[in-house]
Amino acid sequence: MLDKILKIAKEDFRIRGVFLNGSRADSDATKDEYCDYDIVYLVENIQSFTNDKEWYKVFGEILIMQTPDDWYNEPYDYSGKENFHYLMQFTDGNRIDLTLVDTGNITWVRDNKEPRKILLNKDNREELYDITSTSIYNITPPGEKEFHDCCNEFWWLSLYVAKGLCREEFLYAKIHMEDYQMPMLLKMLNWSIAMDHDFSISTGKCSKYLKRFLSKEEMQNFMALFPEGGYEAIWEKLFLQYDFFNKVAVKVAEYFGWKYDTTEFQKVIDYAREMKTNVTGREILF
Repeated sequence: MLDKILKIAKEDFRIRGVFLNGSRADSDATKDEYCDYDIVYLVENIQSFTNDKEWYKVFGEILIMQTPDDWYNEPYDYSGKENFHYLMQFTDGNRIDLTLVDTGNITWVRDNKEPRKILLNKDNREELYDITSTSIYNITPPGEKEFHDCCNEFWWLSLYVAKGLCREEFLYAKIHMEDYQMPMLLKMLNWSIAMDHDFSISTGKCSKYLKRFLSKEEMQNFMALFPEGGYEAIWEKLFLQYDFFNKVAVKVAEYFGWKYDTTEFQKVIDYAREMKTNVTGREILF
C-alpha cells in the first residue's frame, strides 16, 4: 500500500509532496495490522482533485468511504482551496486517511507540529521536514481553576445521571454518565498518571493507552466503573465513580499543594443517595 501511495504521487505532476503522520509516524503508538495509513498529499490545484469523483479509486477497491469536510450541514466549498480529507476503508483490509493540502496553503504544513515522516519532496520545500518528537501529545498539568472546575463539573453532571435513573430515562442517564461525566473522570485520572511521569507521557486518543500506565488491578478497577445492564447497574456504578473520582482528585490536589474541599463531594453524594432511596424505597448498600 505504501508503495502504491508513493507511485501514484510520483507519477502525478500535481502532487508535489507526501508525508506520513498518525500512528505510523508516532514511535509511541501501537503498531499492528489495524494501523491506518495517515497520508498528506501536498498538491497543486486542489480543485482538480476534489471535483473529480473518480481519481481516488486508483488506491484500490473501496469498502466504504467518508469525506468529513463535506458534511450535510457544513458543505465543502469546491471552488476554494481548503484542505480536504478522504477516509477510505478498502476491501483488502487497508485503510488510508488521506489529506489533500493545496500548495497555496503551505502554512498549514509549516504550523502543524504532529509527528511526521517525509516520503516525497519534489520541490525541496523547506516546510517539509521530519518531526519525530511526540511531546505535542503529552498530558499537560492543570491550572488550579481547571482542577476545581473539573471537580465541580463531575459532581454537577452526576446529578443528571441520578435524575435520569429516578425517572427511568435509561438513555438520558447512560449518555450523561458515559458521554459527559466520564470525560471529567478521565481528565482527572490522566493528570494523576502523568504526575508520576513528570507530565512527559501521553495516554493516546480516547485514553486508549491507559493500560500501559495502570497495573492490572488498577485497570480492572477502572473497567469496573462502566455499567453493563439496567438502572440498578447504573446506580451502582455511579457511586463507584464517586469514590474513584474522589480518591484520584485528592491525589492530584496533594501533588500540587491545592486545597480540595470535600464538602461539595459529600453534599452531592448524600443527595444522590437520598434520590436513590426515595425512588427505590430502600437504602443502597454500595
